[in-house]
Amino acid sequence: MSTKRWNLVALGCLHLLLIIPNGSPAIRSTRSPVQFNPDKRRVQDIRPLHYNLSLETIVDLENPKGILKGVVTIQLRIWIETRTIVLGVNGLKVGPKIWLIRRNTGGRVTVKTLFKEPNQHQFTIEFNSLLWLGEEYDLILEFSGQMSRTNRGYFTQHYMDENNKEQWVAVTQLAPNMASSVFPCFDASYRTPISLHLAHYRKMQVVSNMPILRTTEHEDLYYVWTTFNETPSMTVQQLSFSINQFKIQDSPESRPSIKTWLRPEKVDQAAYAIGLSPKLIDYFVDLFKMPYPVTKLDQMVLPDIGLHSQDYAGFVSHPESLFLFSEKHATAPSKEEVATHLAKEFAHHWFGNLVHAGVFWLAEGLAGYLAGFAVDQIEPTWRHHETHLATVTFIVLNEDSRASAQPVRFAHGVGPMASELLAYQKCSVLFRMLHSLVGTEVFVNSVRRYMKSSLKESSNQTLLWIYFQGESDRVLSLRQDIRVSPLMESWTLQPGYPLLHVERNYKKREVSIYQQRFLRNPKGSATGRKPINRQHCWYIPLTFTTASKKSWAHTLPSDWLTCSHVSAGDALKLVEVAQPDEWVIFNLRLSAPCRINYDDRNWQLLSEALTGENPTQIDRLSRAQLLDDVLNLAAAGVVGYDLAFSFLRFLKEENEFIVWQAASGNLEWLFRQLQKTPIFIVFKNFMRGILEAKFNEFFQSEESVEPSGGSDNSEKYHMKTIVLHLACETNMAPCEKLAIKLFSQMNVTQNTIPVDQRETIYCTAIRLGTEADWTELRKLYKNLEGIRRADHGSG
Repeated sequence: MSTKRWNLVALGCLHLLLIIPNGSPAIRSTRSPVQFNPDKRRVQDIRPLHYNLSLETIVDLENPKGILKGVVTIQLRIWIETRTIVLGVNGLKVGPKIWLIRRNTGGRVTVKTLFKEPNQHQFTIEFNSLLWLGEEYDLILEFSGQMSRTNRGYFTQHYMDENNKEQWVAVTQLAPNMASSVFPCFDASYRTPISLHLAHYRKMQVVSNMPILRTTEHEDLYYVWTTFNETPSMTVQQLSFSINQFKIQDSPESRPSIKTWLRPEKVDQAAYAIGLSPKLIDYFVDLFKMPYPVTKLDQMVLPDIGLHSQDYAGFVSHPESLFLFSEKHATAPSKEEVATHLAKEFAHHWFGNLVHAGVFWLAEGLAGYLAGFAVDQIEPTWRHHETHLATVTFIVLNEDSRASAQPVRFAHGVGPMASELLAYQKCSVLFRMLHSLVGTEVFVNSVRRYMKSSLKESSNQTLLWIYFQGESDRVLSLRQDIRVSPLMESWTLQPGYPLLHVERNYKKREVSIYQQRFLRNPKGSATGRKPINRQHCWYIPLTFTTASKKSWAHTLPSDWLTCSHVSAGDALKLVEVAQPDEWVIFNLRLSAPCRINYDDRNWQLLSEALTGENPTQIDRLSRAQLLDDVLNLAAAGVVGYDLAFSFLRFLKEENEFIVWQAASGNLEWLFRQLQKTPIFIVFKNFMRGILEAKFNEFFQSEESVEPSGGSDNSEKYHMKTIVLHLACETNMAPCEKLAIKLFSQMNVTQNTIPVDQRETIYCTAIRLGTEADWTELRKLYKNLEGIRRADHGSG
């Protein structure tokens, strides 16, 4: 298409777009001297009531990354008299057409000065006349700009189709703060209806949050206008749309109507996810007792692009790696990964009103927690929710033990990806704790009430805790002096988590418990950052069992640690707990995100139980926490490594993946710390003795290493990966022999090594092999890289 001068009509606008006459004010930068009070600009209170956005996308040989041109009409109301309007504009050129029209008279308000604030991505318009309190206006702006060079905002992705021809797809990812890179708009916290009109090539398809209303002619014969139905009130970051040439697959008899858009050559790998989608949506409809927010759902399955669009009602995009699944070639864990991804994406669709910064972490945490139940409903044999939450808990305990940890409430969707993800994971763990305290009936009813209220009023965590408190009071599920708000805010408003010190008086059968913040490196981080020296305290539910009771399923608290138990002198005392020869275990089934340090005798009793004839007398989650706790406490200098290594011995007979997973991360850290020390050889000999039995069980014959499409369940598959990695890392001879053998059988056309085991096999074989082995692996890598580039194109 020619990029000649382009004239745009704002479809559906009440007024034609007019041109500012000659002599219109120049755009200035605030770096130059201006007679303007920046503080006064920010005092404004102007509310957008409606956006009418017309946008043309131009992608051709001259503009392979794409340019955009458009006009937006913003209906707004003035709440404080002002002469200025401040909009978010990120990388766009605004003008030359800028008009403000009073809706009740049709009169124009003339522009005095325009200000650009590039560093703050703001554009300020100052008018010659005062904008009146309570008046409504139409602000009409023409704009243009380059499409995003990253996978955020509005961007193109190039790929090669089945005929080896280059194609492109354009898609948005506006959350958390990229809407202003597509069109001038107000703060993302405002919710308004949006009317969208897209100009695009005739041969291409378009899709957005809402169904298509009509298609009309464009002045360019190669282009056409597509207008969508007006959206419900939503934030600008929830607006999603795409231009593509994908194939459409319907989910039969689904409510809402579900269409999946993907590359034609990938259709045969989408059957599992397409069939799963309506089942997951039905689950959430029943859980929330609320219908799906809109009448249709379009799923975009995109070439893997690193980031993918946010998931909002009516439109969601997935990377191919998290949506496609091949029964022939994929592994059992990859199937579980697809189901988990879909469940979390769909859970978000009911949290559309909870996307603003103040409760972003809340929506993410709730969605992540509830998604696990949906997966359990669809695939009950996986035991996904329990295992996944335990895995997440160990991740949170590891990462949140740093001096640099931040409170959950600081997660607004705009910070570093790692810290944001940790906040969402910790929030899910906290909801798990709250669920175990109040029960399923109270938990579900509270969430339902909160979600219904969020449709009518602004939401925050305080409101959610109020609903939980009301439901809890109704059924008396919490002790009267324990209130939900201070309980949960003790975890969300401060960083880190507690270490519980458990000291037993064996003669009196008493237990003293107090808390303090746990820091893996109490002297400060590796970067030199020192922890803030202040007292932290949490409301901690205390659950425990003994060798004679073994009541693992009972997770209602026997007592509580509060902020009055923050030192040994303030310890809480429990009486008649256990006989002197019995072990005691606290925090059953990881009910709270904390670590436990016992007195020496209780640690010894637990070690003897785990290395005795019946280690499974202790629940698998408690075995995992005991091992994770003792290794982390040893790393922090709280207990000695002689105690930690005595606990490692029970791994010889351990058959639960979650326990091996808890051990593996700590062992990886130990390998790195001891690698250049004289005792490293002793440590490796010790670990070989522990790993030998398990390695022989999993890898004693060729049939033990299954190809990528093996039938192993997910937990066994991951457990084999852990054992293989640890065995080769300790230089176990059978493991090294196996790695060399499998590597020698591999070539560019055939690779039967399971995906998650390839890194270990490759690294071990190269470490022991020759330069020819390295050359062969490099050749394989180049071949796969060439296939990937051919598949995804130059983008």
